[in-house]
Amino acid sequence: MSSTTFTPQSSPAKLPLAVVLAAVVVALLNLPGQNGLLTTISLTILLAGAAMLWRPGEPPICLFIFGYQWLQASISAFHANWLGIDVATYTIYGGENGLAVLLTLIGLLALAAGMRLGAGPVNPDLTHSARAMALSQPIRIWFWLYVLSAILAIVALWVAAIVPGLSQPLLALAGLKWAFFLIFAYASFVRNQLGSPLFAAAFLVELVVSTGGYFSDFKTVMYFTLFAVIMAGVRMRTRHVIGASILVALIIASGIVWTAVKERYRDVASSGAESQAITLDLGDRLTKLVQLTSDLDGEAISDATEKMIHRISYVELFGVVLVRIPQVMPYEEGANLLDAVSRPFMPRLLFADKSEINDTVRASNYTGGLSGTYPGTSISLGYMADLYIDFGPYFMMSVIFALGYLYGRTYRWLANMRKCGPLVGFACACAIFAQAALLEVSLAKLVGGLVVSVLITLLFIALVVPRLSPWLVENRRSDA
Repeated sequence: MSSTTFTPQSSPAKLPLAVVLAAVVVALLNLPGQNGLLTTISLTILLAGAAMLWRPGEPPICLFIFGYQWLQASISAFHANWLGIDVATYTIYGGENGLAVLLTLIGLLALAAGMRLGAGPVNPDLTHSARAMALSQPIRIWFWLYVLSAILAIVALWVAAIVPGLSQPLLALAGLKWAFFLIFAYASFVRNQLGSPLFAAAFLVELVVSTGGYFSDFKTVMYFTLFAVIMAGVRMRTRHVIGASILVALIIASGIVWTAVKERYRDVASSGAESQAITLDLGDRLTKLVQLTSDLDGEAISDATEKMIHRISYVELFGVVLVRIPQVMPYEEGANLLDAVSRPFMPRLLFADKSEINDTVRASNYTGGLSGTYPGTSISLGYMADLYIDFGPYFMMSVIFALGYLYGRTYRWLANMRKCGPLVGFACACAIFAQAALLEVSLAKLVGGLVVSVLITLLFIALVVPRLSPWLVENRRSDA
């Protein structure tokens, strides 16, 4: 099979004209709505952030972090326009919903600027090197490396269930499986083998296994597949466009169906226990999912679509916080950030009295109990609300910019690591930072998860990669 043609850019990357035109059209269509100004600001920030983070030939992890959170921040304004209501009345919680949308969007612009500065300009040498490495080995080699990483992930998750005190580093180790999935997918796509039987098998296995989990995290394999397609710079023919459209439609449809059945599925999968423990085997869980899905009708799908849109939106609790702080409760003056930064360096094995992170209790405290409690789930305010509680609406933006800079700088550092080369570095960056793509992640879990993931990844690269595939290191040295 011949590989696709791809030429990394040495000049500053520009957004495709079609993207800009689509944003302008959407802005004009929404301008007459009750939230026309807010949606226009939203789309302007989307284009600005995307222009800063568009990096042809590299995995779009920074753009994904920004883009998904932009969707979570903005969707309520667009949905409110569709419903013909003001965004302030969109939420059942009350609060300053419109202001929460605006502050979150400004925060995302600061985050994007920080990531752009930290990542630096696109380096054609890195993209050339990553592509050459992917083509230097037969596709079966990349497949078996992915299989080994998947086996390692299973073992790590099993040990984490037995030794809860080591769960965070073991979960980080298990997450590296996605780095090798991305490498395998990329190696397939640069050979123009989007329909490779090996890749199709890996994709379907990941999809089925993840669908049977408590949270049914089926979207991850789809996201990493899209990362690989974009990174590979595949020249999109008609069949590729159709395939990508089907994948996007599958993500949306799966989200709607999951929203419709998840409460009944979780109740069955956990045998009625108010926890995240799974008691049924995979076959029974998948059978139950099929049964629940087949029972859905048009009304159920319509209701689930509304619920999913509300679930994607994650600014409503922030709006309540804006009403209560500092009017009812004072700013925390950095207490949340200090706790988040210190936690990763206090392993529970050594600090047995370290407090648990209970996002639901914290959210209830800062919202006056409006967050509620839901069995088997955790309700968080999200990291931006946490930073507002710490610093208020102005200084929080500086902290968010600094956070974005650390994201981008770590991404660039991994891509330039001499122990593994840009292909592994790019993939590891995606595996690490995929967890930073959600607004609802609390500051403590976000910082803790990222710090531990970076440390585990560095140990993996230093100790495992040279033994697992020494030719990776040798090839990198020969390129130096």
